[in-house]
Amino acid sequence: MLRSYGARLAVPLLLVTTLILVGLEIGLIRTATAMDCRPTPDGIMCGFSGSTSTVSSRRTAPAPLPPLRYLATQRGRCWFWSRYPPGFDSWNSAYDHKIISTRWRLPECGSRAAPKAPVVAVNVSTRAWSIFRSFPLNPPTFHLTPAVGITNLPSRLHLNPPRRFRHSETLPDGRRLDVEATVQTVQTNWGDGAPSAGHGVTTAIGDPGAVRHTYRLKTCPADYRVSHLDGPKCHPALDRYPVTITYRWSARYRTGGSWTALGSIDRPASIRYDVDEVLGVLLP
Repeated sequence: MLRSYGARLAVPLLLVTTLILVGLEIGLIRTATAMDCRPTPDGIMCGFSGSTSTVSSRRTAPAPLPPLRYLATQRGRCWFWSRYPPGFDSWNSAYDHKIISTRWRLPECGSRAAPKAPVVAVNVSTRAWSIFRSFPLNPPTFHLTPAVGITNLPSRLHLNPPRRFRHSETLPDGRRLDVEATVQTVQTNWGDGAPSAGHGVTTAIGDPGAVRHTYRLKTCPADYRVSHLDGPKCHPALDRYPVTITYRWSARYRTGGSWTALGSIDRPASIRYDVDEVLGVLLP
């Protein structure tokens, strides 16, 4: 009885053992498949190809920080460079003047340095010229005598003296700038084709009537020139002579030293001047 029972017990045990071995083999096969095993000269090498939650011990390099690009301020009291906006973008040339102005006007944050006053570069001659251009440079006021000219007799020029213009100011760098303008010459164009003539202000204005001119042809209306017997004695195209007088305003400037010539500006004025003739008549 014992032998029979032992034989019957041995069969199930063998079957269970076989199943366990087969299961282990299948598991090994699956594991080998997951591990991606392959033969090598040194044996079988396996590498796991599935997913894992294991964290690698290798450290990656940190991302580099962006450069200091933006100029920012702390409540308008000081400035500092920042890697991030808001602020004036130093890579954009449109912000150059704001960056320069802010750094001049405010101290750097963390610095005890007082704000620097901006140094303004002044082109003295340009500034003096702009002042000269702003002066109310009047054109001449004048008249001729006689009121109606007479051929072959001189007509005299009478000018009102112009006043001198002066200006003084302190430049941003502390220098004093003086600018003055006066009439230096008087140019006359008598309107009859004669060459224009220039006269010093002393001659033209200081000596009334010193500048004179003699007309050879009288001026006449168009119908008179065509229909009258004396029409050929008239100027062929003019019924008045356009007389133009020009003041040449000259300026100079200085900044504490000697005067420097600046340039000149012309101011003209014109009138229409009638010229007639006087004929002698024999009386009986």
